[in-house]
Amino acid sequence: MLTRLACVAVVGSVWSAPSVRTRVVREVGSTDSHLVLTLHVEASGFALGSYQGSMSFDPAVLVVDSVTAGRDGFRFVNPNAMSKGSVRFAGFTATGFVGTDAVRLVAHRRSSLEKAAMVVTLEVAGDVEGRAMAKGALMGSSGIEDATGSGRRSPE
Repeated sequence: MLTRLACVAVVGSVWSAPSVRTRVVREVGSTDSHLVLTLHVEASGFALGSYQGSMSFDPAVLVVDSVTAGRDGFRFVNPNAMSKGSVRFAGFTATGFVGTDAVRLVAHRRSSLEKAAMVVTLEVAGDVEGRAMAKGALMGSSGIEDATGSGRRSPE
């Protein structure tokens, strides 16, 4: 009896399951008195059609002066609790978002930015067909990245 073994080599990208992740980026040109942070919601492996989540931070460290939603699709922010350190956000589109900018915060800090304890949580996300992503595919974030490309991230 002969047994055949086959070896398969995969060249190029390896398939991964669809997912959604968040990143908060400190924009170039930000200063302590005029800090611009952008929350990005990024889909991988599918066309993002909807999302909902929240951003929390220490309001004794980070004082939010203004908050606005991204411009493509229908994006929303609820700043009602920002003085308590929370901003809720959501977005939807029937054709998929063009950009990843979900929320823009303009703030100033009272202490070291590392102490802001920035945490983003995604509660739900779906594709343009209305199918919800599995909870395990929703990746929130903590900390704040530098937009300079250094990859530096404030530890939380």
